[in-house]
Amino acid sequence: MPTLIQDLRYSVRQLVKSPGFTLTAVISLALGMGATTAVFSVIYAALLDPYPFPAADRIVRMAVRTRAGAVEMVNLNSPQIQQLRQVRAIENLLAMDYHAMTMTGHDLPENVNVIGLISNGFDDLGVPPVLGRGILRSDALDGQDPQLVAVLSYKFWQERLGADPRVVGKTLHLDRKNYAIVGVAAPRFRWYSADVYLPLKMTQDPGHFCMVDFRLRPGVTHRAVDAALEPLLQQFARDMPKHFPEHFKVQVEGLNAWVDRSMRGTLFLLFGAVALLLAIGCGNVSILLLAQGTARQHEFAVRAAVGAQGRRIVRQLLTESVLLAAIGVVLGVLASYGILAGIK
Repeated sequence: MPTLIQDLRYSVRQLVKSPGFTLTAVISLALGMGATTAVFSVIYAALLDPYPFPAADRIVRMAVRTRAGAVEMVNLNSPQIQQLRQVRAIENLLAMDYHAMTMTGHDLPENVNVIGLISNGFDDLGVPPVLGRGILRSDALDGQDPQLVAVLSYKFWQERLGADPRVVGKTLHLDRKNYAIVGVAAPRFRWYSADVYLPLKMTQDPGHFCMVDFRLRPGVTHRAVDAALEPLLQQFARDMPKHFPEHFKVQVEGLNAWVDRSMRGTLFLLFGAVALLLAIGCGNVSILLLAQGTARQHEFAVRAAVGAQGRRIVRQLLTESVLLAAIGVVLGVLASYGILAGIK
């Protein structure tokens, strides 16, 4: 241990003695590691682990494939949703509508993205709110108007309401109505990028359509549920042809399918680019270390002449390299946080 401390002290003196070399090497490592870490974090959040919901791989979106090969989302009305509930391959169903509302009560009115979520939504998605509660089944009873309650998204709570820990029980003014705030969703709960979640009113109006997702029963494949839903959706299309493509096949898809389809190539190409940047940075540092070693030949010769063994000199050089790398890693992590903050 005393020898290691001695090596570290000497390494610090050497790095301070050559500020140009140290600064160039540290910046090269920090930029490469920071960019690579930040891009990998984006890939991880977008592709590898995008949702916090239990068994998220079993949650699918109602979609059809047209004759032209395009995948289109399908919205259903309440009577159709009730029929869909009877399909045995479906464990639970999530219906919602998405619209904008105006928030008042502040200096200026603001547009707010609102999702009317079916009352079983928070329970079935299985992510407890960070404050208060989610939407309960009692908040939207069949045949009655929903309760005027609201659950805030975590980002909305932070950015618009200053992360007030006493926000539960306060009032949110939306479209001239007062909604009691009953909860704040968990940080990663970003269901369709809503700012506020309200109870969904399920009406018998055939003209009121909702987006539909559902969780499959364990062991049920996408192909199996496609086959189970095909006759039902074909019947819906015959009843309401204007709301369905002329020719289609049911093809449900996972929650993240559209991200995977549209962004996977771009994200991995970007990751390859920043990984190349990291490799170039490491190459530059190795060249600098070789040049530094050449410049210190006289020092090494003197140390060898006074009795220093070769492995002792090598250990000293390794200590300097590890210290340099450690500084680069720390600054790289800090840089990655800054890059991610800019991306968000």
